Amino acid sequence: MTIRSEYQPTVDEFIDDLTQFATGSYLGEDEKEFWEAPYDATALPELKSILERLLDALDVLPADPPAEALTAVVSTSYKELTEFNRRHENAVIEPEEREEIAKLVYEASASTGADDEALGELPDFDY
Repeated sequence: MTIRSEYQPTVDEFIDDLTQFATGSYLGEDEKEFWEAPYDATALPELKSILERLLDALDVLPADPPAEALTAVVSTSYKELTEFNRRHENAVIEPEEREEIAKLVYEASASTGADDEALGELPDFDY
């Protein structure tokens, strides 16, 4: 099983949750009178692509990758995510989403077979 196939359901659920939040589909009709979308849901396919590229990049790393290689992949993705969020007025990835992404990144990185030392060197997702 590839890292992408293992974590794709997590990415899909994450994007589905954000879509519901952006569209207000979780609200009843009587709750939408004063509701305003926090961000444009059309931004979410780009976010999904960034996360999928991360999973694909982790897939091509060798088993038990060196910390430098793992850190490079994760750092690149975190930069893309930060730029994405800035383009959307920092409204899509808020602290809760940041935590979910960081958890996904850690777990997917561990699936490469990276040792604890390499995982300990993963960058924080600060934006």
